[in-house]
Amino acid sequence: METFVNIKTGKRVNRAELKEYEFIYEGKPLLLETDIEGFITYANRRFIEVSGYTKEELIGSPHCIHMHPNMPQVIFKDACEKTSAGKTWQGYICNISQEGIGYWTELVVQPKQDDLGNIVGYMATRRAPDHEELEKVMEEYEQLNVQGDDGITSQYCGEVFTGRSTCQF
Repeated sequence: METFVNIKTGKRVNRAELKEYEFIYEGKPLLLETDIEGFITYANRRFIEVSGYTKEELIGSPHCIHMHPNMPQVIFKDACEKTSAGKTWQGYICNISQEGIGYWTELVVQPKQDDLGNIVGYMATRRAPDHEELEKVMEEYEQLNVQGDDGITSQYCGEVFTGRSTCQF
């Protein structure tokens, strides 16, 4: 069991241990928005259903609440670097539901900016991935995990994630 702190409610939100079962998401887009620090500010109904969390558990929780622990850290490092620089990042991601079940999606993360061009948050859209491309990506990610990339930490949510010392990417 891993535990996260919702800064809005102050309550702890638990996520089950990783299950061996995972699936490829096939539904309508899953939408999630965060503030600049990576705390969830919006989740559409579809995201709530697939993630297994309630709206009250998600809003105010760190985005890493749904990050699959077996994803290569370098993928998240790349996403952080691009989005922090104001660019859009696109790739394949395996997330994890509250029940501990992994699900693969194609992810597009883009910064949200105010009228002055300052980044004020991020919007992430997940959709059904291309199956053929996903197979290649999964093989590549397996190789990246074998190579390892220690020491990369998240800029978003480390101090409020209590399941490990930081939300590591």
